[in-house]
Amino acid sequence: MFLDCSSTDPKSESCMRKLIIPVLLCVLSACSEPSVAVSPDAISIESSIDQLSDRFEWAKEQALAYAHEEGDSVGLWYEAALPNREAFCMRDVSHQALGAHFLGLDEHTRNMLFRFARNISEGKDWCSFWEINRMDEPAPVDYRDDKAFWYNLPANFDVLDASYRMYLWTGDPAYVEHPVFLEFYERTVSDYVAAWDLDAEVIVDRQRYMNRETFNLEDPYEYARGIPSYHEGNQGSTQLGIDLLAFQVAAYRSYAAILEHKGQPARAKDYLSRAVRVSNLINEVFWNEETEQYADLLQTDGELAMGGGMLTYALYNDAIFMPDRAKQTALNLVQREPDNIEIRSHYPEVLFKYGMFGEALDVLMQLSADGTPRREYPEVSFAVIGAITTGLMGMTPIDKGIGTLSRIPDEADHVTLRQFQHRGIVANLTHGGQSSSTLSVESGGKLYWRAMFNGDHPELAIDGKRLSAVRTTDQLGNTVSYIEIDLFPNDIVMISVPD
Repeated sequence: MFLDCSSTDPKSESCMRKLIIPVLLCVLSACSEPSVAVSPDAISIESSIDQLSDRFEWAKEQALAYAHEEGDSVGLWYEAALPNREAFCMRDVSHQALGAHFLGLDEHTRNMLFRFARNISEGKDWCSFWEINRMDEPAPVDYRDDKAFWYNLPANFDVLDASYRMYLWTGDPAYVEHPVFLEFYERTVSDYVAAWDLDAEVIVDRQRYMNRETFNLEDPYEYARGIPSYHEGNQGSTQLGIDLLAFQVAAYRSYAAILEHKGQPARAKDYLSRAVRVSNLINEVFWNEETEQYADLLQTDGELAMGGGMLTYALYNDAIFMPDRAKQTALNLVQREPDNIEIRSHYPEVLFKYGMFGEALDVLMQLSADGTPRREYPEVSFAVIGAITTGLMGMTPIDKGIGTLSRIPDEADHVTLRQFQHRGIVANLTHGGQSSSTLSVESGGKLYWRAMFNGDHPELAIDGKRLSAVRTTDQLGNTVSYIEIDLFPNDIVMISVPD
C-alpha cells in the first residue's frame, strides 16, 4: 500500500521521501520471500546438437564471472554495462535478468531493479539513474546532477516490464507488493508519461528536447537527457524510436497484470486499452507500405529511417498485434545486420519465439563462438542462457507451474536441460526433436507442467497412453496442442505426439 501523502502534494519531493525512506530501512531479503537458491554450477545442457553444450558452459562461466556476491556498497549485483565500468544500466539489467534467473542470480536482479525503482524522483522528471556503480552511486560517466545526465526514455518502461516478468519466473512477492516497486510503476505510467509527453495522443508531435533549464549541444549530459529511443546515433535527428513505443506497450500490459493482482480490474482494463492504442500507433507511424516493413526511427523532419535495429524490440516485446506483419518483420530481421552485438544478442530469443528455429540457433551459435568480436560484452552470455532455456527449450512460467515447447530445428536432435529451478523446485527437461518431452522432478515439491507441441494434435500420449489434448493458438495464429499434469519429486514423465 502507498503511505499517506494527503497532507502535501503527492508529486512533491517531500512526499517521495515519505514513501521511500521507511522501506529503505527494511532489508529486502527480510521484507519479501527470497527465491530458493540453486547452485549456479548445477544447471547444464546435454545435446546431440554440435557444440551446444560447450557454448552453454561458456555462457554460464562468463556470466557468473560478472556476478558480485559481497563487499560492495550496492549489495548483490552483476555487471550489466560496458565491461570494466563496474556498473549496471537499466537496459542491460532488464535484458540480462532472464539468463540470470536460470543461473541462480534472482536476488542480484531484484536488488538491482529495486535500486533503479527507488531512485526515481521528481527532480529528475521521474527518471531514475540510468547507470549505477558498485558504490551505489550514479555512474559519473552518465550523471553530473539531476539536471544533467544521460537517459534513454524507454528505460522506465523496460524496468517495469522486466520486474513483472521476474515476478512470473520467481514468484517473489516484492515485485508486486513492495512499496518502492509499486511507487515506481505508478509514477512511470502516470507522472513520467506526463513529464515527457509520452501519451499516445501527443508522443509523435512532442518536442524533441524537453525538461531542461539550459541547452548545450556540446555537453552530452544535457543533449542526451531524454533520448526518445535506445538508438544513440544522430540523436538530434531522432524524433521517436519504434522501441520506445514497443517498451511502452509491454509496460502497460505488465502494469495491467499487476493491477489485476492488486484487485483493480477497471484500471487494469484501462491500461490494456492504452497498450492497444500504442500498438496501433506503431502500425500507423512506422509501417512502410512500399517496403512492407517497419522503420526503426521517425526523424524530426517527419521522414522514416532504418538504423540501429530498433524494430527488434517490437518483436521482443510482442508489441505488434498484427500476426502477418509480425511474421514479416521476423523474416526481415534475419536479413539485417545489426549495428552492434547488443542488439544481436536479442535475435535468438526473438527468432525462436517467431518460429524461425534454425535461424535462431545459427545466430545463437555465432554469438557464442570463440573469436566473435565483443563476445565478452556481459549481455551476450546472459542472453545465450536465456535464449537456450526459454527459446530453444520453450520454457515459460504459467499460473500454476511451467510450460514447455520444443523449438529444436531437427527432429533427429535431442536436448536435455539438467537441474533448472522454478520457484524452488529442481527439475530436468529433455526434448526429442519437437515430438517428445520428458520432465523429471528432483526436489522441492509438486510441479505443474503444461507440455506443449506445435501443430494440431487431437491426442497426445503420456508415457504411451493417449489422452485428449487441448488446442489453442499462439500470438501468430499457429495451433499449439498441450496436456497438463502434476509431477512430484522422483516422478519422470514423457509426453509425446503419437505416431
